[in-house]
Amino acid sequence: MSLDAALARATSGLRHTTRQIEVTSQNVANAGVEGYTRKTAAGQQSAAAGVRTLEIQRDVDLGLQAEARAARGEAAAAQLRSDTLAPLAQLQGNPSDGSSLGGLVGALRDEFTQLRAGPDDSAAQAETLRSAGTLVDRLGEVAGAVARSRQTVQDGLRTDVDAANGLLRDIARLDARVKAERAAGRNGADTLDQRDAALGRLSELLDITPVQNGDGGLTLVLRGGAILPLDPEGSPLGLEDALTAPGAYHGAPAGTLPGLTLNGVALSDVPRGGRIGEGMVLRDEILAGMGAELDTLATTLAGRLSEQGLTLFTEPGGGAPPATGSAAAPGFALRITVSPQVQSEPATLRDGTPGTPAFPPNPDGQSGYTALLDRVLNFAFGDERAAGTAHAAIPGSGLGPGGDLSSDFAPPRRLADYAAAVTASHAAEAGAAATAATASAGNATQLASLVQARQGVDVDQEMAGMVTLQNAYAANARIMSVVQSMWDALLAAVR
Repeated sequence: MSLDAALARATSGLRHTTRQIEVTSQNVANAGVEGYTRKTAAGQQSAAAGVRTLEIQRDVDLGLQAEARAARGEAAAAQLRSDTLAPLAQLQGNPSDGSSLGGLVGALRDEFTQLRAGPDDSAAQAETLRSAGTLVDRLGEVAGAVARSRQTVQDGLRTDVDAANGLLRDIARLDARVKAERAAGRNGADTLDQRDAALGRLSELLDITPVQNGDGGLTLVLRGGAILPLDPEGSPLGLEDALTAPGAYHGAPAGTLPGLTLNGVALSDVPRGGRIGEGMVLRDEILAGMGAELDTLATTLAGRLSEQGLTLFTEPGGGAPPATGSAAAPGFALRITVSPQVQSEPATLRDGTPGTPAFPPNPDGQSGYTALLDRVLNFAFGDERAAGTAHAAIPGSGLGPGGDLSSDFAPPRRLADYAAAVTASHAAEAGAAATAATASAGNATQLASLVQARQGVDVDQEMAGMVTLQNAYAANARIMSVVQSMWDALLAAVR
């Protein structure tokens, strides 16, 4: 081998080793940075020019990345559900101490039982009114919290849609850079890292599948098949501001709540998954269903007492209570109040209220009159509306203003049992959400750790490699020094 060839190879080795040291230093400096993947600088041997450094490459596992993105979206969705439902379950009260809706309905029934023992006892009448007031206060408190949570979810959806549009713009810009670098013959590893990090954040909001194109670019596909356009200046997703009033709903036949749009066109199949998909489910199904069940409880409570001759619960101002069934009275659980007439005339609890043809009030003003109280205890709080005639089933389907919601339990006929079932259902929903959030967060964390272990930076490994590279650098430097000495000796001999 000639001295020129030896010098050329040693020089190329120095350049290659220097580049590898730079890449290793970059890896160490970015250890732990979200989205950063370990880079490598491979070399290619050449008989004429020694070693040539190839384009910097990423060490990634696309399949594992896809699993991690999906888990990240599931965790974000589950956490949103848990965070939304947990406070509502706490407001339902504790069945063990009688503070739940079922316990309060039972307490009202017990007060009527005490009143029957002394129908003209003003203290017993006052206690019955107090128990009725406690029940409607709790109903209003829970229903109000559900309504506020539904509005919070709607407002959060608007924020998340804006965030998704911002990430789509970021991805579009990064995608254009990747394609430009690919067209110029470069790998664009750092830009690919940034694009992957943006995709990870977007997966928390939407269930997306990125499809690699031949030019290095991406096509983003929503679950259901819709394609998300990548425009650096665009905002393809849309969701209008809205007030989630008790009668508001989304969909047929005359819904007023907005749906998610893509390029101004409503998505017929709203994608599930991620915070946006979960937010739509919470707004239109879970929270709307909870509100509908509370309305059903309120209308059934008011209606059953009224049909027995005691209009104890009314609309604010004393208006007649609506017919049983939430579709006919959206938001009644928020509005239900103890009748002003009964509050001003407590003896009405014994005598009854006008307006029930089948049962006129206490005809003779008897102080020991119990006929009304017997009807309330035997029928309003019982299984039958009259002797031998069962109550109509409490609605378990066709709920909500749109009539498209259903309970996840078979409604019992008794008022107290139905109230207890509503509380249990809502508590179970919140409990399941908390369990799912914990499990999905653990799964997402585990997969993120696997991704980091597979394609992240191991500082110990990089530092060990650095020692090897320094030794290689020193070896090439010694070769250059030896070649230089040989050249000097040769020139001295010629002289």
